[in-house]
Amino acid sequence: MSTIEILRQYLPLCWFKHNPFELTRSTSFFRANLVFYFIVEYVLQANMTDDPFESFIEVGMETMLTLLFIGLVLVLNRTLYVYIQVTTAIIFCANIVSLFIFPVLVWLTISEDILSYYLLGLLFFWEFMIVAYILKKVLSINLPASLALAVFYFIATYMAAFALGQLLM
Repeated sequence: MSTIEILRQYLPLCWFKHNPFELTRSTSFFRANLVFYFIVEYVLQANMTDDPFESFIEVGMETMLTLLFIGLVLVLNRTLYVYIQVTTAIIFCANIVSLFIFPVLVWLTISEDILSYYLLGLLFFWEFMIVAYILKKVLSINLPASLALAVFYFIATYMAAFALGQLLM
């Protein structure tokens, strides 16, 4: 299956359609998304800090924590066999949202307009809801439980990576 066809399968997840269980398992698509995710997160992190080495370490920890969190959740749910699809789904959707974040960050950096802050918050909320949707579908849980787990996901990945980065630097 071509990359474009796989992309067309995963893209509806960003609009809360499809189930990660039904998506194509492609390790090459997973690797490409993981590399793109790392690069995008590194650029976003480097934009917020002045130290490229610190950004590299934090993004590396964030990526590892993301992979570990998804793996742990799937092991506890006894659905580790869909690790590639679920991880690809979460990372792919984060990549799509990040493509929208880039111009907003440029706008925010240049003008510091209040509307850019609102739009950035809206994009973060979109990514949060996508993660909750994917977890809801994968774990067969209700919406409040998936929202709580999504909060824990963001705390366990982004905030934990930041905290560990502060401890190490």
